[in-house]
Amino acid sequence: MLPATYYLLPIFMLLAFILAGYLVGSIPVAWLLTKIATGQDLRALGSGNVGVLNTALSVHRWTAALVFLLEAVKGALAVFVPRYLGLNDFEIGCTVIAAFVGTRWSIWLRGRGGRGNTLGAAALAVYSPIALALVVIIYLAARFLTRSNFLAMRVALLLLPFVSGLVTLSWVSVLFAAMFALLFLTTHHPETDDHLLLKQKFPTLWAFLTAPRRESK
Repeated sequence: MLPATYYLLPIFMLLAFILAGYLVGSIPVAWLLTKIATGQDLRALGSGNVGVLNTALSVHRWTAALVFLLEAVKGALAVFVPRYLGLNDFEIGCTVIAAFVGTRWSIWLRGRGGRGNTLGAAALAVYSPIALALVVIIYLAARFLTRSNFLAMRVALLLLPFVSGLVTLSWVSVLFAAMFALLFLTTHHPETDDHLLLKQKFPTLWAFLTAPRRESK
């Protein structure tokens, strides 16, 4: 008879990856870089979101670019590391969702955080780049038809589970795509949509790209 630890080891490993995913995801990159660059709390600036766009609007574009890069690395690692270590799709999905939850509800910021867009997109890019490409096409089409980033994002998220299922032919992919979409939509509100704030502040993309550096107060 095999010892109990033989059966419990996979569970312990899964829990360890879930905890690691959450802790990595919860690192408030945008908050930390804003604090370093300006000495201010990003939660008190702009929309209050601890993410890429609010950093761009409230701090500086280059700071936001670094936030984007680091958040993308977190998302990629959430897939790459467990996959490299031989974990199955269910375990990879648990790790990604944990990292996403950590980004949205960071323990270091008492439950505050960003939206997790960048982390989620990077994780999907590593897991299934074709699925990501299709979701981006759906988003762009919806954006063109509705002229609204808010509505386009909702359409893309609602269709994400179906796209993931069609591309990967995996019920696990459908399950975690649905979980991701549901968690995202629970805190997706027009009044905190950074894209709307961006449009209000800058009439064109060029105006945003060429705007002078925001002075620290």
